[in-house]
Amino acid sequence: MKITTIGNCQTKALTWYIQQLDSNFNVKWMQPEFGRNFDWALPGSFRERPIPTITGTEDSIKRLTDSSFLIYQPMETHTSKTFNFQKIKLYNSECHFISISSFYFLPGCPEETGLSGMIDRAKNFNINIPAHEIIEKHGSNIKIEASTQNPVHPTAFYFLELVREICMLTGWDYYSS
Repeated sequence: MKITTIGNCQTKALTWYIQQLDSNFNVKWMQPEFGRNFDWALPGSFRERPIPTITGTEDSIKRLTDSSFLIYQPMETHTSKTFNFQKIKLYNSECHFISISSFYFLPGCPEETGLSGMIDRAKNFNINIPAHEIIEKHGSNIKIEASTQNPVHPTAFYFLELVREICMLTGWDYYSS
């Protein structure tokens, strides 16, 4: 089964977590156009973990046409001309598309970096697995990496819960103990 992810650094990290579910999964991250100039988007690894990466538009389109699942963060047309939320489903009508939120949250902050901004974005893009629901469900267990205080870098707990939600949606087995 080919599983592809696309989006920011969060989907790149998510690729690693999904790889750990089943060794038979063929999981790869597609590097979006906007990420090609950022260090975090360099192919091959993320935080010293191996991340199979697809670069280039043609290879990415080919991968998408062959994928069984695409887990993606909806992107606007100005962010990605090729893989925006309006165009992405045109590449493979047989693919199962799962939209996830772009986690951008600082607890206690208003508007764009607060919970209300995440709720608004989830409604606007009709997100399948909204981050704000994971935050509301798990409260103070959802934390930002202490080393960066960057509102887009949640700790592993968030990713494990995101994977749990993906497994419930797809029927995949969650990690065995």
